[in-house]
Amino acid sequence: MQDDRLRNFYLESRIKNASPGAVLVILYEALVENAEIAESEIAAPAGTPARARAMLSIKICMDILTELTSALRHEVDPTLCSTLGNLYYYFTRQLAQALDETNPKKIGVILPLLRQLEGAWNKAHKISSQAQLTSAFA
Repeated sequence: MQDDRLRNFYLESRIKNASPGAVLVILYEALVENAEIAESEIAAPAGTPARARAMLSIKICMDILTELTSALRHEVDPTLCSTLGNLYYYFTRQLAQALDETNPKKIGVILPLLRQLEGAWNKAHKISSQAQLTSAFA
């Protein structure tokens, strides 16, 4: 219980002090982490703590995907936003089916894509942060 409160405090502090790009990276980290939890525990027997964790993790994933979808700015890059929106819909559908069917394979299919997106956004954020830092000292 104490560990959860400390973790939540740390995460809340991290988000409050983060740039928009850093918040995006944090969301993707949480998305991947919760998808991994859900994949590993979704097949646990109903009524067990493991199944409860899987269900909570799927809910968190869906909440994150909803947030990512609502943050898309179609007026800035309609093609990219349309592609990401379609991916987020696909991820949400796979998670819902995994929950309905208690099928970890449905999550396993999307995990490599989630990890790839997480890595891409992390790299983009690092490049953007370095460029901002360089311009601040130029």
